[in-house]
Amino acid sequence: MKKYQISVVVSSILLLGTSIFAHAGIFSNPIDLSKPFFCKDISPSPLRITEKGLIMGGVLYPLYNPNAASTPALTNTIFRSRDNLEEIDIVQYTGNGKVDVSYMKFRSNPDQFTDDISIENNKIFERGSFKASNPGSTYYSNNQGCEQ
Repeated sequence: MKKYQISVVVSSILLLGTSIFAHAGIFSNPIDLSKPFFCKDISPSPLRITEKGLIMGGVLYPLYNPNAASTPALTNTIFRSRDNLEEIDIVQYTGNGKVDVSYMKFRSNPDQFTDDISIENNKIFERGSFKASNPGSTYYSNNQGCEQ
């Protein structure tokens, strides 16, 4: 009986440790942005980055800002529709290769605004593949992430 209890405790500890590491992303696979990837909160079809821009749902979003933010921790690339009313931000974290995607639709060109409040008020909606820390009223996500 004692051996059984010890094996149950050891199995429980191993299972708990594995789930903690998996939740922390230690066992997750990095996303290769040169290959198609899926972000279910953003689009049911795959996202694909080409030399012409980002293709999502058969629509081409040209590259708007290839290096919107680049730090040792992440790289942020922005794609926009030709009329500047749709924007897709792709962030890849250098530590684990995780990708977060945000898809926004605006009432008018967001470049005309300089402050965050005006830009936020100009949004019709924003969908994200991640849980936002301080989401605006137009933000939606099931926090499903992205995968290859």
